[in-house]
Amino acid sequence: MAVSPGGAPGTGSARRFPTGANYAEALQHPELCFRDPELKFGTVQQSPVLGPKAISGNFASVFSVTARGGQRYALKCFTRDSATLGRRYAAISSALGGLAPSGMSQPWPVGFDFLEQGVLVGREWYPAVKMTWVQGTGLISWIERNLHDPAALHSLAERFLAMTVDLEQNGIAHGDLQHGNLLVAADGTFRLVDYDGMYVPALRGEQATENGHRNYQSPSRTAADFGPAMDRFSAWTIELALIAVATDPGLWTQLHDRHGEFLILSEADFKEPATSLAWPVLLNHPDKRVRDVAGRVKGFLGRPASALPPLTADAVRLPAQRRSARAGAGAGAGGTGGAGGYGAGRRPTVTSWTPAASGAPVSGVPAWMAGRVAAAAPGSASTPSTASPAPQPVGAGLPGFGGRGAGDLVAAVGALLSTSAPGALVLAAAQPVDALPAAQGVALLTAAALVGWGRRRRPEYRAARTRVRELKRRSRELADPASAHQRLEKEIRVLDDALAKDNTASDQRVQALQIELRDGQARITMDLNRRTDQAQQQLVGLAAKEQRRIDKALEPAIRAHIQDKLRRTPIDEARSLSNMGGKMVQALQDAGIHSAADFIGVDFSHNPSVVFLVGPAGQRIRVPGIGEARAAVLSDWRQGLERRARASAPTTVPAAAKAQIKADIAALRVAHRTEIKQAEAEAQQKKAALQRRITDERGRLVGQRQQRAMDTQRKRAELLQRQKQLGGAEAERGQVEADLATARKQTRGALGAGRYVRFLLTGR
Repeated sequence: MAVSPGGAPGTGSARRFPTGANYAEALQHPELCFRDPELKFGTVQQSPVLGPKAISGNFASVFSVTARGGQRYALKCFTRDSATLGRRYAAISSALGGLAPSGMSQPWPVGFDFLEQGVLVGREWYPAVKMTWVQGTGLISWIERNLHDPAALHSLAERFLAMTVDLEQNGIAHGDLQHGNLLVAADGTFRLVDYDGMYVPALRGEQATENGHRNYQSPSRTAADFGPAMDRFSAWTIELALIAVATDPGLWTQLHDRHGEFLILSEADFKEPATSLAWPVLLNHPDKRVRDVAGRVKGFLGRPASALPPLTADAVRLPAQRRSARAGAGAGAGGTGGAGGYGAGRRPTVTSWTPAASGAPVSGVPAWMAGRVAAAAPGSASTPSTASPAPQPVGAGLPGFGGRGAGDLVAAVGALLSTSAPGALVLAAAQPVDALPAAQGVALLTAAALVGWGRRRRPEYRAARTRVRELKRRSRELADPASAHQRLEKEIRVLDDALAKDNTASDQRVQALQIELRDGQARITMDLNRRTDQAQQQLVGLAAKEQRRIDKALEPAIRAHIQDKLRRTPIDEARSLSNMGGKMVQALQDAGIHSAADFIGVDFSHNPSVVFLVGPAGQRIRVPGIGEARAAVLSDWRQGLERRARASAPTTVPAAAKAQIKADIAALRVAHRTEIKQAEAEAQQKKAALQRRITDERGRLVGQRQQRAMDTQRKRAELLQRQKQLGGAEAERGQVEADLATARKQTRGALGAGRYVRFLLTGR
C-alpha cells in the first residue's frame, strides 16, 4: 500500500470534481487518461452500450481495469473533493501496511495505491485509488447461498468477530461496516473494502468524512464519533444477524427484505424500536443466545459509540459457556488458551462451528427444541414416549374385564328386554303365535348386537385390539424388512417435505406481514402528513395573518386622519396652482367643493373635452371652466395632500384592539397545534394497533411453526425407532408371531363374547 510519488497529498481549497459520466468518457482512452503504467496499458471493463462500466456511489465511481499482466484492479474515481483526501489515504496506507499478516486472524486488508495524479479528465488531473480487485461474494449473496448450512454460517460469524477484534487491537475502525463492504473469499475468510472513512491512530482528532450506511449505524452517530470505537454498533448488529440466521434460518426469510439494503435490522428498527417488527421476533426467540445478543444490541440504541463494549467472543457467549471457557482457559494455562476463546491480549483463533460447540444437540434437534423432545441414548435414534410398544412375553397382560359401567348396564338391559319382548307380546295377545319364531330371531340378533356394542366399548377390548393390530403390523414389517425400511424412509421424507412446505408457507406469511406492517405504517404516515401539512402551513402563516389584521384594524384610523386633514384644507389654497385663479376657485365653491375632502378624483371617461370631478359618494360634478389640464392639476394637488396626511397618520392600533388580535392569533395557534397533536396521537394509536395485530399474528404463526416442528420431530423419532427395530428381524419375528397368537387367543378367550355375557350377568 502506498501513496504515488506523482505529487504531494492533496491540499488546498475544494474544487469541482468530474461526474461518473465524465470519468467514463475519459476512460475510453486509458493510454491518455492514466499516468500509472499498469493502468495506462490496461483494459477497462466495458458495458455493452454505455462504454466503461462504473459502480457508482455517493462520492465516487469504481471501474474495473485489468493490467496487461492479467492483474485486475478496482479504480476508485472521486466525484467530490476533499482537501485531506491524500493525507488520509497516506495515513491509512501506512497503518495497514504495518500490520503483520501472522498477527491477524485472516487476510482482510486489501492492497491499494493512492494516485494523486490518477485520472486525466479534460486538462486536469484528479486523484484516484487503485485497489487490488477482490474475488469474493457479497455478504448478502453468501448468506442466501449458505442459508441452510448452519455450520458455515456459525463459522462466518466467528470469522467476522475475529476480524473486528483485529481492528480493535490495532486501534483501527473501518467507519462503514456493512454488507456492501464485506466480501467473503472462497476459503470463507473476509475481505474488507472501501477505506474512505477509515480511522487509524495517525488521524486522531480529525472529523469523519461520512457516517456510514444508515441501516448499520446508531441513530446517535455523528462526525465527532470518528475514532477507534465507531465500528462497534455496526459490528454488533452484523454479528447478531449472523448468529440469529445460523441458529434459525427462518429469521432470514422473516426479517430480511430482498429489496432492502440490510441484513435483518434496518434504520427504522433503530429509530423506532417500539414499532419494529424485528425486535419482538429476536427478543422473544426460543434460542437464549439470540435473545441475549439481541437484548444487548437493542440496549445500545441512543448510546455514544465510545460507551459501547467491543465485540468479543466472550461477549456473545451464554453465561454457562463463558464459565466453561474460563475453566478451560484456566486448565490450559501456559498453553494457547481455550479453543475458540479470546483471552486478554490473545489473538482469536478461528475454529469451525459444530452443533455440539454451539449448544445444539447432535441428533439434529434445533437448540430451541432441546428439552421438548425426548432425548435418545448416545449412538441411537431418539426414542419418544409414544414409540411403538416393544414385544411383550407370552401370557403378559390381559386379565379380563374390570368393573361394569353405564354402557354395560345399557347393553345388558337392552339384550334382556329384546330377548323377552316377543314372548311377552304373545302372552299379551299383541301378536299371533305363528310370528313368534321370526320375532324371537330378530330379538336374538338385536341382543347379540347390543352385547357386541357393549363389548367393543370396553377399554380392555380396545387395548387388546390395538395390541393385535400393532403385532400384525410388526409381523408384516419383519416379514420383509427391506420393504418396511423403504416405506418408513418414505414416511420420513413425507414428514420432512410437509414440514418444509409448512415452513415455507409460514415464512411467506411472515414476510407478507412484514410488508403489510411497513406499508400500513407508510400509509398512516402519509395520512398524518396530509392532515398536518395544512395546519403547519397555517401555523407558519399566523405571523403574517396577525400583521394583516393589525393593518386592517389600523386602516379606519388612517382613513379618518386623512379625511380630517383633507377637510381642514380649504379649496381656496388651490389658487396657487397653475391655471387656477380666483374665478376657478369660486366656480369650485359654487359646485359644492369647499375643501380637498369634497372630491376624490377626476373622471375623463366620457368625453376628453368634458371633465367631471368625482365626489365622495361617487357622484360626478361638472365644474364650468375645468378642463383636462386643470383637472389633472387638481388631482395631483389632492393626491399630494393625501400622501402627506398618510405619512403623519397613526402607526399603532389601540392597545385593547391589539391585545384582542394577539389573543385571537394565540387561540388559532393553540388550535392548530392541538390539531397536529391530535393527528399525531391518532396516527400513533393506529400504528400501535397495527403493530399489535401484526405481532399477535406473527406470534401465532411462530407458535404453530414450533408446534409443527415438535410434532414432526416426535413422529420422525417414532419412525426412526421402528427402522432401528428392523435390525433383528429374523430373531424377533418368531417372538412376535407367538405374541400375536397369544394376543388373539386372549382376545377371543378372556375378552370374548361369552366371557362378556358372563361378565354382564355376574360382574366378574
